[in-house]
Amino acid sequence: MLKIQQTFTALLVIIALSVSSLSMAVNKKIKKIKIDAPSLVGSILENNSKQKIEVHLPPSYYESNKSFPVIYYFHGYGATVSEVKRLAGFRYKEMVKDGEVKEMIIVGINGRNEFGGSFFVNSPVTGNWEDFVVNDVVPFMDKTFRTIKKPSQRGLAGFSMGGFSAINIGFNHPDIFKHVFALSPGLFDLNGMDNAAKMWDLHDEKIFMQGYAAAFAPNVDGKDGIYWHEWDNTNKDIVKLWEAGFGDIDAKIQRYKAKSEQLDSIYVEWGNKDFYGWIVDGSQYFVEQLKANEIKVTSFDHEGNHIINSLVAADMTKFFSEAFPASE
Repeated sequence: MLKIQQTFTALLVIIALSVSSLSMAVNKKIKKIKIDAPSLVGSILENNSKQKIEVHLPPSYYESNKSFPVIYYFHGYGATVSEVKRLAGFRYKEMVKDGEVKEMIIVGINGRNEFGGSFFVNSPVTGNWEDFVVNDVVPFMDKTFRTIKKPSQRGLAGFSMGGFSAINIGFNHPDIFKHVFALSPGLFDLNGMDNAAKMWDLHDEKIFMQGYAAAFAPNVDGKDGIYWHEWDNTNKDIVKLWEAGFGDIDAKIQRYKAKSEQLDSIYVEWGNKDFYGWIVDGSQYFVEQLKANEIKVTSFDHEGNHIINSLVAADMTKFFSEAFPASE
């Protein structure tokens, strides 16, 4: 009889531990998920129909039924969705604990393709990555997690390639997102295209240039697997296509101003020691043109290099903590 009781007790302990482990698994604060990406189906270069996102839930997520604002984060070229940890890591958790910032859901979105980066734009060659963000990721987040489903409670952030993407998607969809933080964004001033092309060529960044061309200068009638217009500074039409990627800032601002809704807040940060000098020039030019068009913007030179670390990422979380209005 004693042996039966001991066996029964042992079984209860095992069941309790299993339930506890299951609960911990269900209640994990970091969710690495593959979601359906119908927006990416049908492009010339094939994409996976399921794409990675990494969701970082706030510390108190499982302690109440409260809903939270959301930061959507775009990684840099050549990086992965896990770059979001720079933003949502230990430093952020300490800031929440110390009351420096409010709790937010932070989502890393994959933008990596066979070239190392999609630039999160729509292209018949590389796929509709902007649509993936707007039509696939946001609805999934709103359906699956306790988000505050209002544009004023959604923000876009990104570094380098992702910094450009945050601006580009924010300018195209101010009815869905209201706050943008761009760190060392890929932007051209009036000489940026020439300066960047010379640097890319000097450092033999062929794969990057192919990815950039496939995104911004697609050629659906291409042959031999080359479905883009390669850089040619003697061809005005090709130069115009390439320029329209990171450049053409004045026209983009005018298109943005013509929209019925505007962003509530824009923050641009860079470091004046950036290896890519054209990014510094482009960021400063962008800020200057926003101000010239009476569009409110905050800018900051952290005087460092082309980098995202915990200190710089803290600027992002502080910005959004202040930008998101009190629960409505």
